[in-house]
Amino acid sequence: MTTKRRAAKRSPKARSAKARAANRRDLGARAAHPLIVGVDGGNSKTDIILADTSGRLLAWVRVGGSNPQGIGLLPAAALLRSGIDAALARAKRRGERPAAVALCMAGIDTPRDAKAVRGALAGRGAARLANRLSTRNDSEAGLRVATRDGVGIAIVGGAGVNAIGVNEKGRTARFAALGDISGDFGGGSGLSVAALGAAVRAREGRGPRTSLGRAILRATRFPSLRALLDAVLENRVPNGGIGALGRVLLEESERGDRVAREIETLMIDHAVAFAVAAQRRAPSRRRRIPIVLIGSTILSSLPGYRARLYNALSDAIPNAEIRPLREPPALGALLYALDESGVGPTARARAEAALRAAIKKAKPVKV
Repeated sequence: MTTKRRAAKRSPKARSAKARAANRRDLGARAAHPLIVGVDGGNSKTDIILADTSGRLLAWVRVGGSNPQGIGLLPAAALLRSGIDAALARAKRRGERPAAVALCMAGIDTPRDAKAVRGALAGRGAARLANRLSTRNDSEAGLRVATRDGVGIAIVGGAGVNAIGVNEKGRTARFAALGDISGDFGGGSGLSVAALGAAVRAREGRGPRTSLGRAILRATRFPSLRALLDAVLENRVPNGGIGALGRVLLEESERGDRVAREIETLMIDHAVAFAVAAQRRAPSRRRRIPIVLIGSTILSSLPGYRARLYNALSDAIPNAEIRPLREPPALGALLYALDESGVGPTARARAEAALRAAIKKAKPVKV
């Protein structure tokens, strides 16, 4: 029998042994580097990132908004569980329990909120979600990404608004962030309603002339403002409702419309008020105080708007260092999970560097 034929006869067994050895190595690696999950839950979307403690990014999925104040506590918990399950399935790790899950969510504004979310989501026995489950407000996720030590001020301007201030001693300034009833203004939803209201008042002769009406009709493709109002009342407005009109308002302000500029100025004033209050209530003595900007509305790339916002913040807090957040806030939640996973400081630093590099090349998958 030739050497070639003997090798051919041995090959199935050899392949089987090789596969078993690879499987043992994989199981060993899984035991040595347990799973961690970071969740950034907002009003319009929720990002869930799965990784292991070696710094391997395994999955990034996106589901709908999970703010428990908006959709209810139990629906939010069900959505988060299904999203985490989807991430585990994509990574072929279904059934494994993560070492740590860190939730950074809109709607977690008080210790009572945090306790309620943990109670609805944690589970017991075999249904336990993770060995360690922590909860924070979504503003804290961006602060962890942009500052590494979580010290500074974060202002969130997405669909809604919020802020947080944390100083070097751990003192924290939080805000109610309940929308109109807590005096908030500046998120995409509020700007959109303000833009549409200004356009309607102008059309009916109850307010100053503005280009907002024409711009809104171009953006929504409705024949008239009356038709748009009827569609809003009947929940017939496509593309998630009128929330995108905040962008229209900022664009018209950029073109010089006086009414749009007044609304934009009000938005900036509210952002500045958040920052000043955060610094007053959790004063930092650092030479430069990071102010992290988070969310699609406040991070608009329009140059005039951006200059006006930055100048207003710098005038109010002269030693501010303004940092627009470009990384996904869910990375901050994932880094909190890494912090809480029990990994030693050296391994944790290596894993954080690897995750920061990996997230730049990754994109979420909608599920």
